[in-house]
Amino acid sequence: MKIIMIGPFPPPINGMSLANNMLFEGLIKRGTIVKIIDTKTSTKRENLSSQGKISIRKVVASIFPLMKGTLRILFGKSCDIVYITPAQNVNGYLKYVPFMWAARVRKIPYVIHIHGGYFRKMYDSTSGWKRKIIDKSLNGLAGAIVLGPSLRYMFEGLIPNEKIFVCENGVEDEIFATEEEIKDKIEHWKNDDTIRIVYLSNLLKTKGILDLLEAVKILKNEGKKVHLDVAGAIEPEIRTEVEKYFSELKNVVTYHGVVNGQAKKKLLLDNYIFCLPSNHPLGEGQPISILEAMANGCAIVTTDHGGIKDIVLNSYGVFVEKENSRSTAHGIEEVFKSYEDYSYNAWMQAKDRFSYSSFVRRIEAVFDSVLKNREQNDK
Repeated sequence: MKIIMIGPFPPPINGMSLANNMLFEGLIKRGTIVKIIDTKTSTKRENLSSQGKISIRKVVASIFPLMKGTLRILFGKSCDIVYITPAQNVNGYLKYVPFMWAARVRKIPYVIHIHGGYFRKMYDSTSGWKRKIIDKSLNGLAGAIVLGPSLRYMFEGLIPNEKIFVCENGVEDEIFATEEEIKDKIEHWKNDDTIRIVYLSNLLKTKGILDLLEAVKILKNEGKKVHLDVAGAIEPEIRTEVEKYFSELKNVVTYHGVVNGQAKKKLLLDNYIFCLPSNHPLGEGQPISILEAMANGCAIVTTDHGGIKDIVLNSYGVFVEKENSRSTAHGIEEVFKSYEDYSYNAWMQAKDRFSYSSFVRRIEAVFDSVLKNREQNDK
């Protein structure tokens, strides 16, 4: 099978770029021929307020991958599928439409994979010529992939139901803890009275980092023994506020910058609770950071936002109120008391559903289904 992958690749690291890179490496290992078009416009973390807005810098940075990808599809060697991970804001999505049109001209099936839960809201709020362009791009789809069952609604009524596929994310093998590591972690917790929490995502206000820092402050002021490890790139817009918290809580908060590989795994194994109290305005699809935490036996404290409910069950996590630090603090205390059960249940769920190989196989199954449908339609 020959695939063209179009979307952002690291750096910077985020859910979509990480998933794209993981899929690329997995397909290569399984003998698939893959060509990539990296569409990112910057290697640095942007403020949320600037995402989706047009700027000269973004336009210039987009021109080369746009031309390269379009020409490769139109005039390059034929491939079996064009796989695209577009943005969910309207201008970001429209940037990918020329790739779809080029695939349509060459009669190559194209599949889009939405890494989030905002697409339908974006579509419903768009009108005029932009809406017409989006409609035409959807009419030519061979398939649309969403991250969980609760997100199928984003395409219902827009494309046939048989073209909507659910494909949950996965966790890289090097991040996954062994059963022995999980048992050792639980034994350590039995003799440790410190509530150890980890936040491992880009530090965005809308991802709940300020709410979590305030929750840790609440726990500390109530006399609880608590420690928070934080890793990820800081959103420039809130850097001053975040660093103020770091200074105020310097004895109980450690900032590690951006971490990957074994450093990431160590942080997840060293802590008992993973907290992501997100209220992201672009929705949540299926945060890979939550899956990585589960794969390392962390109890999950998060919000019922977007597709998170598809991956977090009561047996290993709790939902807290959005933008409510006291609710977050209460959730942290609740899971810490019963950590042993939460830990093993989280790891088992990750092992059964969210392995790296199972993620790649799920995408391959979508490709196989798309190609089979095409063969049947051609007869």
